[in-house]
Amino acid sequence: FLPQVERILGRIEVHAQTLLFSATLDGAIGALVRKYQQDPVRHEVLSDESTVDTLEQRFIGVRSEDKIEVAARVAAGAKRALIFVRTTHGADRLVQQFDREGLPAIAIHGRMTQNKRERALAAFTKGTSSVLVATNVAARGLHVDGIDIVIHFDPPEDEKTYLHRSGRTA
Repeated sequence: FLPQVERILGRIEVHAQTLLFSATLDGAIGALVRKYQQDPVRHEVLSDESTVDTLEQRFIGVRSEDKIEVAARVAAGAKRALIFVRTTHGADRLVQQFDREGLPAIAIHGRMTQNKRERALAAFTKGTSSVLVATNVAARGLHVDGIDIVIHFDPPEDEKTYLHRSGRTA
């Protein structure tokens, strides 16, 4: 929504008070703050909960021609697996490739209707489908209990995205 937000901010009077609420203030959001706000005041809300220290991370190096088979085998061994890809086309394609490997999976991404995304998420939450292939639309704000494994099939763009993706198992 960055172009729409910038269009709106560009039409605001120079001396107006502008408030920005965001979970993160880096990257494009940080650029908005620097461009449109004068003397911004930053307030942070800290959680009373401690960070998760039981997260186990592994790196599996595979040849590109084995990537789909290895990811399918890892996901098949989990009660619930969430697999992240970069693009909507990549999510749909990986679901088809997993199907050929004998692993049923569903996709969730921004080009699906809200209704379809909700149905896919409900199937994953209920356990009807144990493998969800997602773009970063599911990296933030998604809460599903019992996700055993997060696979970064496509590497994330930055460390924050990595943290948000990996945090889905927490």
